[in-house]
Amino acid sequence: MKRLALYLMRLVVYFLALFAFHRAIFLIDGRKYFDGATTREVLYGFVSAFKLDMSTVGYFVLPTLLLILFTVFSNNAIFNTIIRYLHLFITLIYSGLSVSEILLYREWQAKIGYDSLRHFANVSEVIKTPSISMALFFVTLTGASFLLFRWIYKKWIAEDLRFAERKRSWKFFLATVGIYLALSGLFFVILRGGINRFPIGLSAGYYSNKSVLNDAATNVFWNSVYSMLNSSEFDLLQPFLDYKPKGADFFTTYRPEKDSFPSILTTRHPNIVFFILESWSADVCLTQGSDSLIAPFFNELIRQGLYFSNCYASGHVSDQGVPASLGALPVVPSFSILMGKQQVGELPCITDELKKDKYFTGFLYGGQLDYGNIRGYIYKKGIDEVADVQHFPANTPRTALGIPDLPLYLDLLKRLDRASQPFFYCGYNISTHSPYDVPVNYKLNIGGVNAPFINTIHYGDSSLSVFFKEARNKPWFKNTLFVFVADHSHESQIIRVKEDKDRYKIPMLLYGPALKPEYSGQIIDRIVSQLDLTGLLLSQLGHEFQSRYPFTRNPLQYNSRPIAFYNYPGGSGIVTPQHFLTKNIHDKDIRNSMQQDTLQVRLNNEIEKYLNKASLYLKGL
Repeated sequence: MKRLALYLMRLVVYFLALFAFHRAIFLIDGRKYFDGATTREVLYGFVSAFKLDMSTVGYFVLPTLLLILFTVFSNNAIFNTIIRYLHLFITLIYSGLSVSEILLYREWQAKIGYDSLRHFANVSEVIKTPSISMALFFVTLTGASFLLFRWIYKKWIAEDLRFAERKRSWKFFLATVGIYLALSGLFFVILRGGINRFPIGLSAGYYSNKSVLNDAATNVFWNSVYSMLNSSEFDLLQPFLDYKPKGADFFTTYRPEKDSFPSILTTRHPNIVFFILESWSADVCLTQGSDSLIAPFFNELIRQGLYFSNCYASGHVSDQGVPASLGALPVVPSFSILMGKQQVGELPCITDELKKDKYFTGFLYGGQLDYGNIRGYIYKKGIDEVADVQHFPANTPRTALGIPDLPLYLDLLKRLDRASQPFFYCGYNISTHSPYDVPVNYKLNIGGVNAPFINTIHYGDSSLSVFFKEARNKPWFKNTLFVFVADHSHESQIIRVKEDKDRYKIPMLLYGPALKPEYSGQIIDRIVSQLDLTGLLLSQLGHEFQSRYPFTRNPLQYNSRPIAFYNYPGGSGIVTPQHFLTKNIHDKDIRNSMQQDTLQVRLNNEIEKYLNKASLYLKGL
C-alpha cells in the first residue's frame, strides 16, 4: 500500500503543477490588468488557489481509485492503460481549456463558463472568430503544454499498479477494499473542500481587489463545471430575485416624474437609419491627439449632431446589447433574454410602436443572425425586410465572419432607396469583431496589442464616410434621422480592467437633417444608458413608453436622473456623476470610488434594486 500512497501523492502533485503552470501563463498574458500589484500579492494567488485546486484534483483522482480497485481484483494490464490514457486526456483537455481561456480573457476579461460556452451553439461563427494568429497560439501553446506534461507523467507518475499473484489472498482483498474506501472518503472530502456544512464555492480562491488575480486563482476546470451545473438560463436570475433591497421602489427613484422635454426633430415621422456599431467604445471617438485619427469621420458627425458623451452599455455581448438598444431590455450578469426565452417574439422592440405609425422596417446584418438567437428576435418581431450574410450575392467581398463594412453600407443604401417612407432601417456591421480581418491594411500604430481592433474601427469609420457621401444625394436624406449606438464596448487603445466604468462607455449619437439646427453640435454630458435610447426616440415620436418599456427613460427630460447600470462578466456596476460602485456577484466583493460607508451602502442597495427588478421583469416576459 505504500507504493499506492506514493503514487497518489505524485499524481496529486502532478495535477497541482499542471494548474500552477497554466495559472502562471494566464498571469503573464494578463499582466496589464493588474498593473500596480506587488509581487507578493500576485504570488499569493498560487496559495489562495490551493483549496479549489485540491477540490479539482479530487474530481480527477476518484475515477483513478475506482480503476485501481479493478486492477486489484483482475490484475489485468488494460486498467493500467486506461488510467494512463485518462490522465493524459485530462491533461490535454485542461491545457486546451486554459489556453482558450487566455484568448477569451483578451476579448471579454471573462473566464470560461456558461456565459461563454453557450455561444458555441453557433458553431460556424465560433470557428470563424479566431484569427490565424489566435489559432496558432492555441495549437502551439496547447501542444507544448501537453507534450511537457506528458513527458513529466511518463517519467515520474506512470507505473504498473498491478499486484503480484502471491499477494492476492482474501486478507489482501479485505485490506485493499478498506484502504480504498478510506482513500475514496479522503478524496471525497478534498473534492468537497473540507468537512464544512456547505461544499466549497466558486469564490474560495478570491483574495484580491484586482479581479484578474481572483480569476487566475480559480482554475478553469472548476470554474467551467461549476458554471455549467448552475446554468439553467432562468435559474441564473435566482440570486437577484432573492435580493431584499431597502427603501423606495426602484422605479420611484430610477424614472423621473412626467416632465417637459425639448422637441429636437423637425418632423413627427422622420425616416430613421439606426446604426448598431459592433464593439465600438467611446474611447475610439476621442477628438484629441493621435486618438482623433481612429475615427475622424465619426468625430465630424459628432460636431454636427447631438452626442451623448456619457452613455453606458448595459451588457458586454451582442445578444445583450441588441435587445437593450432596440427594446430597452435590461441586462443582468451572465444572462441573455434572447437565449433564455423560447417565444422571443413576445419581447418588446421599438419597431412594435413604429409599425403603428405605418413605418417600413428593415434589419441588415453583415454576419450570421444565428448568433445569440438574434435571428429569432428580429424575425419574430415581424420586421418587413431582414437580411444577413447569406442574402448577399456570391461575388460580394467576404471576410471570416461575413460582409465587410463598406459593401454592407453600400447595400444598405440600395435598400433605403427602395424602402417606402417613413422607414426604420437598422444596419449592423461586423468588421469590428474578432478576428478583425478587413479588406484593407491600415497601420495607425495606435492601441498596442489592440491595434488590430483599432485598425478595423478606422476601416469602419471610412466606410461610414463613403455611405454618407452617397446618402446626402438621396431624396430621402432630407427627412432622415441617423442614430448611432454600439451594441457593447470593447477594450481599446486604453487598457482598462473589466470593472472600470469607462470600459463600458459607448458612443450614442443623433445626426441628420431631421435634427433641428439648434441641436447640431451639442454634446450632452449627462449620464445615460443604452436603455434610454428607446425612451428618447419614442418620446420624440409622440409615443407613451413607460408601461411597456419600464427600464428606459427620456434622457432629455429636465428632471431625468443621471444614472446608469452596466453589467460585466460576473458583476454589475452603477454610475452617478460623483461616484461609481461595482458588485461582484460571486464573491460579493464591492469596489467603489468613495470613502463614505453610508453612500457605499446606498449605491450597493441601488444595484440590488436594479438587479431584482430587472430579473423580475425578464422572468415575467
